[in-house]
Amino acid sequence: MPVSTLLRRPAVLLALGLCAIAAVTTLLGSLTKGTAVESKPVTLSDTAGVVAYLAFSPDGNRLAYSQRGVSKDDAFHIFVRRLPSGAAQQFTTGSANDISPAWSPDGGFIALLRLDSGRAQCIIVPANGGPERKIAEFPAAGVIQPLPRLAWLRDGKSVAVVTGGENQPASIALVDTSNGSLRRITNPPDGTEGDWSPALSPDGSTLAFTRSGASEGADIYICDPSGANLHRLTFDDRTIRGLAWTPTGSDLVFAAALGNGMRLWRIAVNGGSPRNLFLSGNFPGYPAVSLAHNRLAYTESPSVSSVWRAPVEASAPAGRPILRSSGREFAPSYSPDGKRIADISDQTGFSEVWVSDSDGGSRVQITSFKGPQTGRPHWSPDGQWLLFDLRRDGGGEVYKTLAEPGSKPVRLLNASSGATWSHDGKSIYFQQHGFLWKAAADGGNPEQLTTRPGGNGGVESVDGKFLYYRDRRSIWRVPTTAGGAEEAAFDTDFGFFGGSLQTAPKGIYYMEFDRGDRAMVISFFDYSTKRSSAAFRMHVADFSVPMSFEVSPDGKYILYPMVDQSQTNLRLVENFK
Repeated sequence: MPVSTLLRRPAVLLALGLCAIAAVTTLLGSLTKGTAVESKPVTLSDTAGVVAYLAFSPDGNRLAYSQRGVSKDDAFHIFVRRLPSGAAQQFTTGSANDISPAWSPDGGFIALLRLDSGRAQCIIVPANGGPERKIAEFPAAGVIQPLPRLAWLRDGKSVAVVTGGENQPASIALVDTSNGSLRRITNPPDGTEGDWSPALSPDGSTLAFTRSGASEGADIYICDPSGANLHRLTFDDRTIRGLAWTPTGSDLVFAAALGNGMRLWRIAVNGGSPRNLFLSGNFPGYPAVSLAHNRLAYTESPSVSSVWRAPVEASAPAGRPILRSSGREFAPSYSPDGKRIADISDQTGFSEVWVSDSDGGSRVQITSFKGPQTGRPHWSPDGQWLLFDLRRDGGGEVYKTLAEPGSKPVRLLNASSGATWSHDGKSIYFQQHGFLWKAAADGGNPEQLTTRPGGNGGVESVDGKFLYYRDRRSIWRVPTTAGGAEEAAFDTDFGFFGGSLQTAPKGIYYMEFDRGDRAMVISFFDYSTKRSSAAFRMHVADFSVPMSFEVSPDGKYILYPMVDQSQTNLRLVENFK
């Protein structure tokens, strides 16, 4: 039958007419009703202290978090806020740090970790108020900047916690809420910082967490709640500050330093590349997504840091800022003659290399990559070149450039980072695939120096015989000629090492974290006495950037980044999909 004849039949015409009416009705309805539009972030509160570890109640109507004041001596306590505009109620008190609140699946209780004197207590508190109950105690995992470390399983019978131990990487264990028994379910490699930020999928079938290597970076992994079927999602080795599941369980939202600075990202659990959410401002962290009401919450810390200079002597006057801008100033480096300083500044909105004189004057911008994260610059021994790395989504690259504005950077190496010069300027050292390497100054003829995975921060001794590098809790060294045996040089004083190190004629300066004093400490290891002593302490360090310092060539002064102003904004997004 011809199509024209079919279309003239009354029944067909009636059906087509009804379909047309339905289509018009649907269109008009959608135009009238509109579609749900993701709202812009609004500020729930701002505080001069620190807010972290956000967690939504199962019904999405309450938000729990940890908060402390501005003083380094203030402790974190748990607060609960009713959304969207309720007042905050404080749930815990005391001198210990209460962090990582997690709601029971029925919303009746909040679990938290209480950290004090190297120990962690898992505490359960009624969500509507009442006496708390300790269910377990175990060694606390140490880290410079505290990371999330607790999640409640969907069956309500166990909580996932981050545990520590002497000279052991952090791992995730399950605590039985009825009897406090502990069962470890992840096994991070030795020499790494371990596993953090546990988060359970909405259906309870998958555990997501971050695994930190020997460096300050991390990646996201998923596994079964038993620890089986481990699968790696990201391969960026970048700083991550919290992660959360979307209500469908298809994606993870996380805060990470991908590209230029910290941003909020989203990645599908079945694979793919992270996608920028384009929601956050300065340095977001600790994202939480509600299972109901489509809400996203996160913290925003618009910190401004400067590079300060202070005398190395403990009895000398306090330091003063010499590099200050509208953004963050960090990763300072003295030229060999001590007359110039190179550092990283994000005052233009992108992290770039800048150079000034030794008092911070006559500043000029050296690089203009406008996107990738720029690593700490290192001066060549002749004071003409700057060596640095770029971190792109695809990995690290090593560059060098003349220390003059308008110079064109030259790429030396791919898939590499942490490059430093030899003292004769003929070679460079760098990290690649978890090992330390040596190459010619132009990047040619690379040769592997270390066979132990996890070495980081390699710097050559002044006599050129050894390359010193940091492990998780020790300083190691390896001969600068390939094939030499690696050996532990010395242990650090405070048990947790982080940040840069710098060799000197008589010893090594290195950075570590004193948990008792809550301060970054620059210590000096004397070759002759084989002992370390504290040379300088930083109480207001900027943990949003890679930790580094620089002692002047004459040994009199030290450069370091310090936060000049800081506050935490608690941000909420409605209609988050």
